[in-house]
Amino acid sequence: MSLVLTAEQMRAADRAATERFGLPTLLLMENAGRGIAELVRRAAAAAGIARARRRGPLRVRVVCGAGSNGGDGFVAARHLALHGDGGAHVDVRVLLAAPRPAPAAPGAPRSDAAVALAALDAMAGAVALDDGTAWGEGEAAAARWAERLADADVVVDAVFGTGLRAGSVVAGVPALAIAAMNAAPGLKVAIDIPSGIEADTGRVCGVAFRADVTGTIGARKLGFSIDPDVPAGRVEVVSLGAPIAPPPELGPFCRWIDEEPTLAQVPRRGPSGHKGTAGHLLVIAGSAGKTGAAVLAGRAGLRAGAGLCTLASTAAGQAAIDAKVVELMSARYADGDDADADSVRKIEELAARMQAVAMGPGIPTGPGMKAAVEALVARLPLPMVIDADALNLLGPDVARATAAAPAARVLTPHPGEMARLVGVGTADVQSRRVAVARELAARARAVVVLKGARTLVAVPDGTVHVNPTASPALGTAGSGDVLTGLIGALLAQRLDAAVAATVGVLVHGLAGELAARPFGGGGGIVAGDLPEAIARVIARGRALAGG
Repeated sequence: MSLVLTAEQMRAADRAATERFGLPTLLLMENAGRGIAELVRRAAAAAGIARARRRGPLRVRVVCGAGSNGGDGFVAARHLALHGDGGAHVDVRVLLAAPRPAPAAPGAPRSDAAVALAALDAMAGAVALDDGTAWGEGEAAAARWAERLADADVVVDAVFGTGLRAGSVVAGVPALAIAAMNAAPGLKVAIDIPSGIEADTGRVCGVAFRADVTGTIGARKLGFSIDPDVPAGRVEVVSLGAPIAPPPELGPFCRWIDEEPTLAQVPRRGPSGHKGTAGHLLVIAGSAGKTGAAVLAGRAGLRAGAGLCTLASTAAGQAAIDAKVVELMSARYADGDDADADSVRKIEELAARMQAVAMGPGIPTGPGMKAAVEALVARLPLPMVIDADALNLLGPDVARATAAAPAARVLTPHPGEMARLVGVGTADVQSRRVAVARELAARARAVVVLKGARTLVAVPDGTVHVNPTASPALGTAGSGDVLTGLIGALLAQRLDAAVAATVGVLVHGLAGELAARPFGGGGGIVAGDLPEAIARVIARGRALAGG
């Protein structure tokens, strides 16, 4: 899985490329800028805006700051002007949104951005250059910016990179430039990260560039990776021409869940495989009026490859479940509406012939069930997914209950449940998703799946995996129950807990996208649509795995 880095980690990776591999920083800038030029050509072609020769050249406008991001823009502009668009000339204009890089003190080397700009200056008019800082900051200046960008086929943002600090507010000429770029026609391409975005959080610093495509340098940045609402568009990693290797002491690190290698870890059955070799999943779920949650989890478990699945519920829950299911088996652990003194023993006896447990969707919330959940989490020697009301019953005691468990535990809270587990507000969870998930995983010694757009999977060593999918189709009642059954099935097929969670959230997200296609890709689906879509995604994974 590819790295997702903070600004500090990326700067350290840049230093490592220079110190360990002997690559000058100017060469790294050259590689980055050349990669951006190639990205611009590909993106323009894909968007269908590359102009035919009779209509004139592709018009690219590159807006640059004075730092390293601006230097990448200067290099990209030079390569676009030199190599054109598939042999055709490219009309390149560079606009400065900050003063020219300051000249070096006598005897000191020039900055890389200054060297890159000097190379443009030496091209004798092949690249037009406007100093936007000379236009001031008023309405007349805004009109000049709009005029210079009005004919753009492609606008390239190279104003700010990862250097914006928390709490910064973009103002002055850079703010004018960003507003004009957003209003301009043409394809919008950001270098590294859209200007005006905090690299680590994704927050907008007053105004931000709205990119269609972002060519991020070296590795994905944390802010736009965890927040799908950041206006980064399609993100493509542009190589620095050196390994990305930040020092281990700056870890733990976040990682992007890459689709193909992750799906290739889907368990596959051999030619002689059958239900008994594919694992038996016990789902402790449902109660009177809430048996739909149990059925959704169970169906997802079977569609995800579990050979057998038994739904355990109360007596009333079992009766309702039996009226709804065909392929699933049922069992009861209590005759009343709550777990009783004998419930734990009954569940332990059931679990003795199972390979994994999923617990929580729609269970009773009385004191008997609370005691049963605490005992089962602490005692059952099987890998277990803990979700929904099981998490709510554990509450702030969740880490104590799971830390000494005899087998792997996977916690799957949504933000509200996570807030109850860690004793903070939901808004605080949402503002610190990576940190909160990482902290709970370490304390609980469990895998933590913090659900939401770009679901996070945190493991006890601090690594956090970021799910690439962010489908609004999954914002529907019962989709979390489906995820519980899906991860449970992967555990029953003997995947490691961290692998089961990462594979599970990716499959779940892709299934949401697949199920939503007939409805225009947004809302309209119900959770019952997901299990069949999961089976289709799983089949693709098995094909990748060669089975």
